[in-house]
Amino acid sequence: MKPSPHDLDSRGSSRPLKNDQPLLKHIDYLYFNIYSYFYRLSHSRPILNFRTQAMFLFSLGSGGWLLLMESVYLKFIKHTRFASPMQSMVFASSIYFLTAAFFHYIFIVKDRDQKIFSKYESIADQNPKQKRHLWISFFILALPYLVLASFAIIFPRPH
Repeated sequence: MKPSPHDLDSRGSSRPLKNDQPLLKHIDYLYFNIYSYFYRLSHSRPILNFRTQAMFLFSLGSGGWLLLMESVYLKFIKHTRFASPMQSMVFASSIYFLTAAFFHYIFIVKDRDQKIFSKYESIADQNPKQKRHLWISFFILALPYLVLASFAIIFPRPH
């Protein structure tokens, strides 16, 4: 029997939350997996700043998603490309710089990463599929680059 729409909670799930379980946001949990990996890595190896590394990896993945959306828009909607490779490099560099600056402000300056970590730390300790979730997070961040590389192979630039 399917639950009625008014039986669903704000997550769209009919499964009740436990009293101590926070509401799961997928983007926060994606960032938490990356942050948690670098945090655990900092205990076994001397790394400079795990917070900054997690933030830059997340901004690199987010920048990749923005570049993929821009590439799909230019290729399939506008049916055009950048005039030169230098112009596309400047555009990509500006996207990466802006996403890094934006996420630095959100995660490092506003300490959002600390709030996310404290919110999901108890869930992660009890999660038997923690490694799988980490690999899924890395795949989600790498996926736009795989698609962009396949675009370069499928739709080569005419010379």
